[in-house]
Order: sequence, then structure tokens, then C-alpha cells
Amino acid sequence: MSVQSVYLDTSAIVKRYILEEGSDKIDELYREVHAGKTKLAFSVWNIGEVAVVLDKYEKRGIVKNAKAIFEKFLGETRLLTKLGQLKLIPLNFRVLIQAIGYVFKHGIYIADAIQIASAKDFEGFISYDRELARIASMEGLKVDV
Repeated sequence: MSVQSVYLDTSAIVKRYILEEGSDKIDELYREVHAGKTKLAFSVWNIGEVAVVLDKYEKRGIVKNAKAIFEKFLGETRLLTKLGQLKLIPLNFRVLIQAIGYVFKHGIYIADAIQIASAKDFEGFISYDRELARIASMEGLKVDV
């Protein structure tokens, strides 16, 4: 039995730490990851994006302590990385150049383009951003939303 590898964008990661529509699916995925049945991946870029989303949620009154939630995210990220269940994709020149190609091809934000470029080597791609998911699918990623 081979282990499936799934790339998460920020919209999917946040659902692990904030109760939203789709959180149950992401929680189930993380249970599979902790059990060694699935491997996760996301870009180091997503770490910063998660901080931004949580900060915005705190300012809007959706969460009370964004920093505490972010620390929980960092803790689980460190643990899964040490266990070999999470691969953090570096933001390097190759990824950036690939992403810029998607910017020009699809007219998308660089942040979204970085997701597509970073996810190319994984069996699945999960995003709750419909437009990003549509473009990722056009680029050959197996999208699961």
C-alpha cells in the first residue's frame, strides 16, 4: 500500500485550527496523517499566510487569540515535519520563476501561483478557493475540495 501525498493551500490549513465549513474533512485528513496513512505538504509561504489569516480573524472578532492558535499550528507543523509526515516546500528561485509563469498565464496573484508551483510533485491538492482550485486543475493537479 502506498502512502498518498496531499498538498494543502492556506484555505485548507486554516480549517484545521478554525471551525469552518470543511473543517471535518481536514480533521479527518490530519488523523490519517498522524496515523501514517497520508503525507502532507505545504509551502513555507503558507506559514506566513496562516498568520495573516488568523490576525484578520482576530481583528474581525472571529477568534480571540490568534497568536495562541498560530502557536498550535506551528507546534503541529514541527511535529509532523519531525515525524516525516509533512514536507515543507521551500520558496526558492525555481518555485518563484514557475509561479511567475502562472501569474502571466492566468492573471493570478503570486501567492496563488506559488501554491500551484509548490504542489506539482504531490498526488492531491486541497484548496477551498474555487478559482485557485480551477486553475490548479487546468495545470494538471488532482484537485480535491
